[in-house]
Amino acid sequence: MSEQHPLQPPEADRPPRPLRPGSPVRAVTIALVLDLGGSLALNLLLTVLYAAWLQARGLTGTEIDEAMRHIPPDSWAAIAGVLLGACLDVLSGFVCARIVQRDEWRVGGVLAGLSGLCTLLFNDAGEAMEDLTVLLSLCTVACTLLGVKYGHELNRKTKAAQPT
Repeated sequence: MSEQHPLQPPEADRPPRPLRPGSPVRAVTIALVLDLGGSLALNLLLTVLYAAWLQARGLTGTEIDEAMRHIPPDSWAAIAGVLLGACLDVLSGFVCARIVQRDEWRVGGVLAGLSGLCTLLFNDAGEAMEDLTVLLSLCTVACTLLGVKYGHELNRKTKAAQPT
């Protein structure tokens, strides 16, 4: 018998128990909270950083106030918001697929539709940017479905590796 390190846990004699599939409602709710909550936190962080950047450039308080009302879509803050928001969409789709573990595309499609609808409703790009808002909503749907694809593939690999 080999001596085991005292701080190392003992070896298990049985394989790990497979995760049970979760509820579709729970999967969509958790993923939507992750997406919307993460987007809200990201928006707050980027707004603070952009205001600090404007102040560091020497703008006065009223100039910063005006600049914050009309952030150009080609500014670093807007581009970072779009890219990091897309990453959040992929993550939320992945989390949804991993939780539900069955009918990932159907449940992920519901999540993608809800995320796209929330993007349409909550985006404040202004009336002049309606085309950009629709494009961002379509990107939200596509990125969410990309995350669902990654989650679906991992679910299949995990299921194939489990002993029957």
